[in-house]
Amino acid sequence: MPISTVFSQKERTLSFEFFPPKTDTGQVLLDNTISQLAHLGADFVSVTYGAGGSTREKTRDIVLSIQKKYGLKAMAHLTCVNASQAEIAELLDDYAEQGIANILALRGDPPAGEERFTPTDGGYAYASELLTAIKADQRFTTVCAAYPDGHPEAKSVEADWDQLIHKFNCGASAAITQCIFEVGPWKRMCEYVGASLDNPRIIPGILPVTDYHAVERFCNRCGAAVPEVMRTRLAHLADDPVAVRKEGMAFTIEMCAELLQAGAPGLHIYSLNKTTATAELVTALRLLGHLE
Repeated sequence: MPISTVFSQKERTLSFEFFPPKTDTGQVLLDNTISQLAHLGADFVSVTYGAGGSTREKTRDIVLSIQKKYGLKAMAHLTCVNASQAEIAELLDDYAEQGIANILALRGDPPAGEERFTPTDGGYAYASELLTAIKADQRFTTVCAAYPDGHPEAKSVEADWDQLIHKFNCGASAAITQCIFEVGPWKRMCEYVGASLDNPRIIPGILPVTDYHAVERFCNRCGAAVPEVMRTRLAHLADDPVAVRKEGMAFTIEMCAELLQAGAPGLHIYSLNKTTATAELVTALRLLGHLE
């Protein structure tokens, strides 16, 4: 079933994200994680696409395995990096033949060692171009990325949100945000985009907070600041793994509850191929009555 059908049937979805492992040990961990999280009732899951297209075959194989073994709807990430339009067309043919019907279409980050993204000769330069091509193909449901704080390369937050509107107009049925750690920017983005589009589905991306230093590193890579509300609650606990995990999960649960109360059309949880924090978050939100 295409994810667009799920979106039409459900006002709120639950989804998880996985990444292709680099080692045999990592593959065992991923298999165990998927097996355990499959019982939490996700509406769909997504599988990332390595830098420079380095995990192209692994992404496809993991998506197929998830669909066949667990009966879950799975979405493959696809980027413009290191691929011509002809190569992407071939990949789409392969996906369609294998029964992959859902794609998260991204421009992609520059390959390692490069500061800025440079389109491949004969390739796509923007996610919107990739979305347009996939829409014309007519065999897939597409989802795009959203940045409540603005993409680091955008001229302004508003300019980036205008690009999100453009991506919806190019065929995206929904958007999933970069990991967020406060509700305000997501609400402002939804209001801005909603002024131009009818009820755009913008799903918050959630990274359960279990390590404050890891959150700092993530924000630095994205060119974003750690929200003051999080800094106040967690910074003084950063070097105490047990205390920061306990308070970080409480913070995450409270933020997700606020998002859902504010009308978020679901949550997309970045599992990092681990089980415990994701299961704890989903269970807590269900006990509080915020998730079915």
